[in-house]
Amino acid sequence: MSALVKNLPFSPLFTGSALYLLTRSPPHIQQTALDAVLSVLSPKNTARLITSLKWLLALGLVRNTSNYLSKWADNDYQIFGSTKGWVWEKEIAVVTGGSSGFGALFAKDLSDKGIHVVVLDINGLPPHLQNNSKISFYKCDVTDADAVKAVAREVQSDVGHPSILINNAGIGADKTILETSPQFLKKIFGVNLFSHYYTLQAFMPDMLQKRKGHIVNIASIASFIATAGIVDYSCTKVAALALHEGLRAELRSTHKCPEIKTTVVHPIWADTPLIASGKAHLQKNNQIILNPQVVADAVVKQILNGRSGQIVLAPGIGAGVSSLRGFPMWIQETLRRLFEPGPVDLGNPDSMLPGSAKQ
Repeated sequence: MSALVKNLPFSPLFTGSALYLLTRSPPHIQQTALDAVLSVLSPKNTARLITSLKWLLALGLVRNTSNYLSKWADNDYQIFGSTKGWVWEKEIAVVTGGSSGFGALFAKDLSDKGIHVVVLDINGLPPHLQNNSKISFYKCDVTDADAVKAVAREVQSDVGHPSILINNAGIGADKTILETSPQFLKKIFGVNLFSHYYTLQAFMPDMLQKRKGHIVNIASIASFIATAGIVDYSCTKVAALALHEGLRAELRSTHKCPEIKTTVVHPIWADTPLIASGKAHLQKNNQIILNPQVVADAVVKQILNGRSGQIVLAPGIGAGVSSLRGFPMWIQETLRRLFEPGPVDLGNPDSMLPGSAKQ
């Protein structure tokens, strides 16, 4: 509800309707509307309100048109998504880090739609996902290329060839650049980035052969703005966005296979194990914390609609943050200072095992 209220000023339906009532509706309706406004505002401020509504209507139309064109471009200039050839009860989805956080929600929600989900994780399935005939678990350290190849062969032999890949596994920790050890750098890049390469190399060839697939990379709002204390995490998420962009380019130009859908997702802080130890600090600094189900719903909807795209989940600030690097530097620096919550405790990096799923 709060997101709806925040977006109302930029909704052409709202501003256009208000402007119509005050300036173009039948005289008796227009006068009633003006009397209602004049009972609260002075005539001068009423004129300012009408001028503001005109600007907001124009901005809303530009924003909506831009969003539509972006989605159109993301889908190779096709108006509608395509699910032709997809039979959800016969599809197989691989979810890395599927034992907790977003991954566990993806596994449950996709299995509820009849899709067979293969979870790759070093941690076992939580109780509520066990004994689900639509979920298969394979223990795997996704930072180990050989382990990913081996488990991919097992999955293809036991379950079948996946048509959906969700690169979700992720870790993070609160360490400054000077405090970050080489060991942890290898670990976080291994989980948050290198594993994407390994799973793509293992599962994408069959998608190319069948000219069918959907690859989802879970990035972060940190793809657009780096925050003190999690620079290593931000670097991996910038790289995840670059990987998505490069993957799209290769599918289109190298493999001539635009039929494979690609989606990158940028959530702001979400209430998952990744931020558990730093949640109180984030709340104290009035940071937005998403219900992780919001992220799961967006990803599942994207897959079921057969759409490619970039999904930014940061209510109220998403559009500004995602376009930040296009602004003049003085604006960028001002906005960065507004968005920074200060150092955030994301846990002890030395306690995190390779391939752990904290996202």
